[in-house]
Amino acid sequence: MNMNRINGTGTEEHNYFIRRMFRRQYMPALISALTLSLGDMADAIVLGRRMGEVGLAAMSFALPIFMIYNVIMHSFGLGGSMNFSRHMAAGHEEKARADFQGVFTFLIMIGAAIAVLGNLAIQPILFVLGAGESHTLLYDTTAVYVRILLISAPLFFSAYSLGYYMRNSDMEREAGIAASIGNIVDIILNVVLVFFLRMGAAGAGIATLAGVALTSAIEIVVIRCRKNALRLLPFKPDYSNVWKCFRTGFSTCVSYLYKLVFVLLCNNIIIRLAGEEGVAVFDVIQNLTYFFSYIYGAVTQAVQPILSTYSQEYNHEACDLAERKGFFVGLITGLAVTVLVGIFAPQVCALFGLSPENGGTLGIWAIRIFCTGTLLTGINHLWGEFSLARGQSLPTFVLSTLRGAAVLIPLTLLCSQFGARFFWMVFPLTEAVSLAIFLLWRKLKYVDNGQIEPERVYRAFLHNQLEEIGTVTEQIEAFCERWEATPKQHYYVQMTVEELCNVIMTKGFQGKEADDCMIQISLVAGKDGKFTLHLRDSSDTFNPFAFSADKTDGEEIDFNEVGMQVIKKRAESFYYRRYQEFNTMVVTI
Repeated sequence: MNMNRINGTGTEEHNYFIRRMFRRQYMPALISALTLSLGDMADAIVLGRRMGEVGLAAMSFALPIFMIYNVIMHSFGLGGSMNFSRHMAAGHEEKARADFQGVFTFLIMIGAAIAVLGNLAIQPILFVLGAGESHTLLYDTTAVYVRILLISAPLFFSAYSLGYYMRNSDMEREAGIAASIGNIVDIILNVVLVFFLRMGAAGAGIATLAGVALTSAIEIVVIRCRKNALRLLPFKPDYSNVWKCFRTGFSTCVSYLYKLVFVLLCNNIIIRLAGEEGVAVFDVIQNLTYFFSYIYGAVTQAVQPILSTYSQEYNHEACDLAERKGFFVGLITGLAVTVLVGIFAPQVCALFGLSPENGGTLGIWAIRIFCTGTLLTGINHLWGEFSLARGQSLPTFVLSTLRGAAVLIPLTLLCSQFGARFFWMVFPLTEAVSLAIFLLWRKLKYVDNGQIEPERVYRAFLHNQLEEIGTVTEQIEAFCERWEATPKQHYYVQMTVEELCNVIMTKGFQGKEADDCMIQISLVAGKDGKFTLHLRDSSDTFNPFAFSADKTDGEEIDFNEVGMQVIKKRAESFYYRRYQEFNTMVVTI
């Protein structure tokens, strides 16, 4: 018998589950990221080609609005969806749903307030954005676009937050499709309204509003039709964890708040260094920044549910493997995109409407300088997001603060002293210096106090071989003795593992190839004296807890079904869900 497989020390068994989970998540996330990035850039591309430097400059002055939106919707969306995933992994479905409804409705209320109050205070907002003197072409163009963005706030918050939750509720494909359709509509409407109907900034804004509205509508319909834990009805929201969810997501999304300060600062610096041409080039660089963020974000969207789930099971080996896979895929993709962008920098400038006589020369130089730091951007981005998904918010906050303020702002002021051409070095220098300081801090200062002792976790992998169950139950017996289980716990933990594995092998694995049969067991001895069993198997949809032991006269008794009834009666809690193409069960004893 392969003892490595029983003891869970090899990587092959971990990779069996991780590969399939990652593959299921990554392609929809990548497609969604590409369409989202194109949708975000569509306004700048179309307005740049239609209105030249004025259009791009207006986009740049409106960027702080997007930064504020990003702080709000990503903090609540990311933090809330991670909270949802952890509740589901622990088997607390009703709590997960109530918290989701609380976060979602609170976000919509914030969005409605922004839409109303923002339009009432449009002139002070434009002054803070630095849009120039009133009644100039640049000022009026920016005002029209910003007004529509403010009206769209509830739709932005709805679309992006629901996308986060859907990816953590086994609906990643539907979330990707909804985002893709919305962004395709955004792109099409941009072309029609701006190019053909000559509506300028108003057309670009309406296209953006229509895109997020359609995405949100599709997501709501999908959630309504899919019968799983993520539901808006019955409506029983719990607002007690709203602030906690925001704080969790804010540790990584604080970078958007720092970016707000950075954009406001740069708009004022660059317009003095290089006029409207410089602001237009800065908008192109910012769009490339978002493009690379989406590329790396697709990886984090694929890995984050895996890390959140395995962290709840204290499966740190699987988390490490998932991280390594994410880094490999993310950096290979980032390298390929970087090379293409650097080679075709003139074409990128032309795409945004910058010709050699109209900002293109400075744009090519800025793009290639920017590309020297994109791999470091990927490392920092992935590291921060992965740490947060594992419940380590402090490293994420430190790295975000270094990249977004503590290093970025001083380097911005320093680089601005050497002229318009040297200014763009701020991007690669910030990533390099931030990573160096972060690594030093992590080595000297950081201690993760959130991990449970590895000795408190028993882990095993089984194939479709009944004799392996006996070996596992013997090891679990010794594990329970070590952690002073009561006689009842001792008996029922062994019984639960034996009965569940037996019924999965005899009923769930029927007709499956041997290589497709895998059971993963994680048994956690909690400090509160409880034992929590996390079990994952690769059979088709199969819920052992759905068995009924009730038999009519003459029917033969199925002892597997009787065993399930005993487990359900004696366990403190039990939960089943089909997640990421696997059956997952949580039993607390």
